[in-house]
Amino acid sequence: MSPSPRSTDRRTTRRPERRADRRTGRSSSRRPVDPVERLMRIEKRKARSRAIFLSVLVLFIMLVMAVLILVVMRKTKPNPQFLFIQKGKLTHYAQGDVLILRDDSVANAPSAGQVKPLVTEGMRVSRGQKLALVIPSGLERQLDELDKCEQDIVDLQLELMNQGKGSGARAIYNESAVALSSIINLVRGDVVNQTLRNLPAYEAAMTVIMEQRSGKLAAVDFHDARLDQLLMQKQSLEQSLGLASGTLTSSQPGIVSFHLDGFEESLDVAVVESLTYSTYQDALQKVQTFQMAAQEVGSGEPVLRVTSSLEHYLALYLEGVQPEDLPEDRRYTIHVPSEGIEITNCRLVQAESQGPGSFAIFRSDRRVEWFSDRRSFAAELAVSETEGMRIPRVSLIDFDPSSRTASILMVTGGYTRLVPVEIIDYDREYAIIDSSPDAGEEDLKPSLSAVIVANPESIGEGEFIGG
Repeated sequence: MSPSPRSTDRRTTRRPERRADRRTGRSSSRRPVDPVERLMRIEKRKARSRAIFLSVLVLFIMLVMAVLILVVMRKTKPNPQFLFIQKGKLTHYAQGDVLILRDDSVANAPSAGQVKPLVTEGMRVSRGQKLALVIPSGLERQLDELDKCEQDIVDLQLELMNQGKGSGARAIYNESAVALSSIINLVRGDVVNQTLRNLPAYEAAMTVIMEQRSGKLAAVDFHDARLDQLLMQKQSLEQSLGLASGTLTSSQPGIVSFHLDGFEESLDVAVVESLTYSTYQDALQKVQTFQMAAQEVGSGEPVLRVTSSLEHYLALYLEGVQPEDLPEDRRYTIHVPSEGIEITNCRLVQAESQGPGSFAIFRSDRRVEWFSDRRSFAAELAVSETEGMRIPRVSLIDFDPSSRTASILMVTGGYTRLVPVEIIDYDREYAIIDSSPDAGEEDLKPSLSAVIVANPESIGEGEFIGG
């Protein structure tokens, strides 16, 4: 049975409407969306996404920073350092200015002129030995020839030594090089400390070393005709100058010095017992630390001195030291920081109290030649010494100077243990310790060869170190 025409028309008329609805994608019953509202929704979704991304990025950066901080802290934290308790000694020093007392004999110029030394500074001479020439004016040409001859000898000796000639010459040069290098190091130290007051002393010491080197090299046979000719020429010039000039000879054996201070007769050994603190102060104010040797002298003026005493007396004021701190039966050591040397075997002659300190006089037979060119110098006296278990002060924990108590981190059984100790003595760098009554257990008492932590800030108590 075929459909009726009405039903067919109805179906055909509805289908196009549905197709149109499908093409538009909207139902005719829904309300159309506003484009502005749609854009706002899209912007909110984007803002939310950006906020989430930034939050995750910030959390990631914070995590990375925390890891980096932990790594840096772990690397910068010092590693614990360990050391053995060893037996050592602490020495306390007192500073003062030394005034030297000795027996000197002065040689005066027979006439006016220029001084030409024939011996080196600080050299031991015998009685009757020629010490210097006083060359009158008008002989400058001969003197210049002598200086040039001496320089030519030094240059030729160096050339021959580099060629392998002259047995023992290299050892003499090496010996003088070591002595010169020590003085150069002292000059560098003074330059760093911005002080130049010791330069004249350094210059004189270097001149003495070089003159002593020349004297030793003169005894070396280089087997060279040119050098022999120069030595004969030097001897001839010295003889010709000596005939026309005044010759100074030594009246007694001793140590020669060309640096005069004017106290050769007043500050001798005879005044040791009567020397007072006021005289000592006056002499220090008048005398210079170092005096230059005279180049030109007049008739009758002093030229040099010869120290005949085998010992020298050293007077100095020690602030903060009382006479009872200086026992007479002890041998003392006087340090000279500016020159890096020390005078040992010093015996106390007398000591008297002067206000907050003491005025003391010592005697010694050491370094007499070294200080023959001066009257005073700055020094340090080793006043007291303490021996015992010595450790660095930085290894002490909660150090109390008033009660002389502290603690150390000692390693026992593989663990760090806090051990109380008593401080017997200390200075800026080290401390002498002993066991404390509060230590308790026997294994917690410090002893020689016990292991302690040198930097206790790097580790805590009770941490495991290892078996």
